[in-house]
Amino acid sequence: MRMRITTGMAMNTYRYNLQNSTANMTDSRNKVLTHRKFDSFAEDPASAIQAWRVRRSMVNTACYAKNNKDTLTRFDIAYATMGAVTHELTDLDGRSADIYAANDPTAAGRNELGKVLSETAESVIHAMNGAKSGSDFVFAGDDELNAPFTWNADRTILYYRGVNVNAGSVKSPAAAPEWAPKDAADPKKGADVTDNAALAQAFKDSIPASENEAEREWVDYYKGVTNTQPSSAAPDWVPKNAAGNPVANDDASLAQAYKDSLPDQGTPEYSQMSTVEQAWVDYYKGNSAQKPDAEPAWNVDPKDDFGVPKGARDILNDPNASAYDKAWAEYYLDQGDVKHLQKMSEEEAPIDLGMGLLRDDNGNLVPGTYYNRTLPGINMLGFGVDEDGDPKNVCMIMKQLGEIYSRCTKDEGRYASDQDYEDAMRLMNKLKDAQGYASGKYVDISAEASFLKQNQERLDLQVNYLNEQRSSIEDVDLADAITNFSWDYYCYSAALKVGTQLLSQSLIDYMS
Repeated sequence: MRMRITTGMAMNTYRYNLQNSTANMTDSRNKVLTHRKFDSFAEDPASAIQAWRVRRSMVNTACYAKNNKDTLTRFDIAYATMGAVTHELTDLDGRSADIYAANDPTAAGRNELGKVLSETAESVIHAMNGAKSGSDFVFAGDDELNAPFTWNADRTILYYRGVNVNAGSVKSPAAAPEWAPKDAADPKKGADVTDNAALAQAFKDSIPASENEAEREWVDYYKGVTNTQPSSAAPDWVPKNAAGNPVANDDASLAQAYKDSLPDQGTPEYSQMSTVEQAWVDYYKGNSAQKPDAEPAWNVDPKDDFGVPKGARDILNDPNASAYDKAWAEYYLDQGDVKHLQKMSEEEAPIDLGMGLLRDDNGNLVPGTYYNRTLPGINMLGFGVDEDGDPKNVCMIMKQLGEIYSRCTKDEGRYASDQDYEDAMRLMNKLKDAQGYASGKYVDISAEASFLKQNQERLDLQVNYLNEQRSSIEDVDLADAITNFSWDYYCYSAALKVGTQLLSQSLIDYMS
């Protein structure tokens, strides 16, 4: 007895097989269209985990490459700017500046050279402020939204982010001026006002030399060469007592003569002195009982981040404050500016360029695992003063030289004073050193830019290698995928044809 296969039975089996053929064809077609081996984690967990790791590395490397590209742009701008600055400074080198400054035949050009030096200094600052990457000032350290350099009203003081680049030029009140009598026990300190011997010696040292025989007798008398007071008329520099007679050659009289020789408050000579010198004058004149080398009592906490007492600025703005207090306030503020400039010169803006970016146990970034993209402008041009009190900043050196040369006579180019001549010769040598310093920074930026270019190439290659690795994990072999799709499509088409034949036979068989 034959078992009868009904249409329902045949159709159920056919539908199941047709669905399988349709699913196989769809999967094959999707692989051809997407080029992917799998679309979900469940399809291939091991490959999916490996692919996720590779893709994460690709995203990180792409970020590193973008950071590197942005940083390279900044250094390229800095390189171009420092190249222009170095070129301007080179134009002032020996062949032009030295000739006009040192040689008498061309001395008439010193006035013009002064203008050139001053204008070049301002041009350099314009170039430094004009270096921008987008809206960021390249040479502003970590404060990229504001111009790094500014001048005061008469363009004689240069500021970096509001701080005088010549910080360190204010002498400590504890160090007595050169003209002050010195303590015999410690020549670096000023003598006490009660030390008549030291004050008398200071008066003797101030006695002018003379070729006049009669006047030389008075010099020898007060110098202690002779003990007999000369009978000739006393020169103008000889101190007089209340009766109008020359004072005796003893320590007490000469100490008082030294005190009397110092300028009084309110005189032009007094006003032209530095605040430190005024404090020492007040001490020796008896206007202040406080010796300047003793720190003030108000130098206590609270202090700001740079060690400056909170009341220092108030003292400077107080017209009734003594020269002693003002001298120490100026010194504290100046030393605070030194620390501020040093801190700004060491600023860092760490950026991850694929070097690891590690932190130590204290939370600080480990050197070598990050890149510092800051370019503080004071590191390019110099800041502070040297042991002679001269500026290290190349623009301020040019400004001071410009002022000296502008005081030279227009026709002959003679210096206004011997001191101007000495200052000019000294500053000219230091200008050459400052030029060399700026050129060295130009080379440093070039080296950094070269590193960034090489790092960019490395990151780009790394992205390519990672993409190849990702492709080997995720992507199908397109030739195999097309072949598999063709076969699955053929099976699907064949299934459709079988279905039409099966339906026709089953219907006839049912009707019979």
